[in-house]
Amino acid sequence: MTTFGFLVKSMFRRKLLVTLSMLSLITAFILFILLRSVAVLFSGVLEDVSDVRMQTASKYAIIFLLPHRYGEEIASVEGVVDVTHASWFGGALKEGDDSAMTFAVDPSTYFDVYDNYHISTEHLNAFLELRTAAVAPENIMERYDLEVGQKVPVVSTIFPTANGEPWIFDLVGTYRSDSETDFLPFLFHYEYLKEATGVSDVGWYTFTIADSEKASEIAQIVDSKFENSSDETKTMTESQAFRDMMQQFGDISLMMNGIIGAVFFTMLLLTANTMIHSYRQRIPDFAVLKTLGFSDGKVARFMMFESLLFCLTSATVGIGFAVLVLALVGPFLPAGLVLVVTPNTLLWGGCIAVALALVIGFIPAYSANRLVIVNALHAR
Repeated sequence: MTTFGFLVKSMFRRKLLVTLSMLSLITAFILFILLRSVAVLFSGVLEDVSDVRMQTASKYAIIFLLPHRYGEEIASVEGVVDVTHASWFGGALKEGDDSAMTFAVDPSTYFDVYDNYHISTEHLNAFLELRTAAVAPENIMERYDLEVGQKVPVVSTIFPTANGEPWIFDLVGTYRSDSETDFLPFLFHYEYLKEATGVSDVGWYTFTIADSEKASEIAQIVDSKFENSSDETKTMTESQAFRDMMQQFGDISLMMNGIIGAVFFTMLLLTANTMIHSYRQRIPDFAVLKTLGFSDGKVARFMMFESLLFCLTSATVGIGFAVLVLALVGPFLPAGLVLVVTPNTLLWGGCIAVALALVIGFIPAYSANRLVIVNALHAR
């Protein structure tokens, strides 16, 4: 019998207990991957947001529109590079499904400000030329089975049509982002919204600055321009705007890590109990191994390797199953909500498995090393 075969046979000496313990540990690693994916999503959104991009919105709430002339005044501030605007449309690409964000934007400036969004020259030109044009990110194209060239009906709760019919957009292109965790919206031509509704105001302004170190100074200058007016503003970096929004949900990463810690602490107690019971049942067997010439250190290593095999097998199965679950449920998540398993998450999973194995294997291995043959055989 090979050493590996001996370890497997020893580990499953009590099949039911070990199998149940392994299923519990597999479940713990499944939860670890799923919860870490959620934490990575929210932390990744903040990390990927540019510090040289700033937003100016109504001081009171984003639902209040700002005058169109504000764009020119913001552009006149020293240090401001490019300015664009967007308006929340509240559109649903499928009846009852409003998870896809829909914005009315200025295509001539939008992709200058959002330089991390990539669109082909052909699609951008088509977006500029046609008033009813729209472009969608690749994940929305896949989710709603859209194709470039088709007409897309969209129902808006904020800007409903006079006859109650959906808005019809000509899908002229697609675009993508450098980051998988970006929440990418469905974009259409602001001029179409303006002509159809007569609304000439916009939802918010986004602009880039030359020096991120001057972000606070520029924010104060911009807001001072509209101070004491009927449309006062609040300007901040885009990263700060995202942080403010995420704080409404609490510290997601901290909550996820807290749950993960509680789960693995419970698993530590459970698996340690399993390994200790397994060791106690095999004390006479270890005595026989030592009688046959196996050294104290080698018997102790058997226990440590068995612990590693137990934890690494559980981790591999659990992580693999979690990755499969994320791949299967991904298409059913809201558009822009992308849960990914990063290499860092996989590395942490492996480290946790090894650390858990070392902790729960230490006591049995230490006991096996100190085992006296006469006392062990007497225990039989």
